[in-house]
Amino acid sequence: MTETESLIAEVRLLRADVARLHAAVQHRHSVISLLFKDLSTNPHTQYKVHMWGAIYWLINFPLICCLFFFTPTLWVKLGIFITLIYSIYSNLATDYGAMSAAEAAFGQPPPPPIPLEPPPLTPI
Repeated sequence: MTETESLIAEVRLLRADVARLHAAVQHRHSVISLLFKDLSTNPHTQYKVHMWGAIYWLINFPLICCLFFFTPTLWVKLGIFITLIYSIYSNLATDYGAMSAAEAAFGQPPPPPIPLEPPPLTPI
């Protein structure tokens, strides 16, 4: 066996060892990491998540308003209500904006790059 063949055999053994180690080690959070990867790279998943977020906030808005108006002893009138309105609005606006951004990324080409330098002057 030549030196090259022995080096190739050693590399193959090392690769087999690495493959066995990868097979033996269970990635405990593989489902969660796949979900986060899908959420960060797939516009369809982003759209679905933010659509359900927007629906959640739309359902919560009247419920929170009813709770505020019909059980005034549970809430401090002005401060809590204003905080809730701003919070619900910001969450709804964020989810709706993210839905729009994900929808825009469903397959349309990206916009052209913005040039960093002005175009050269053409002589008259």
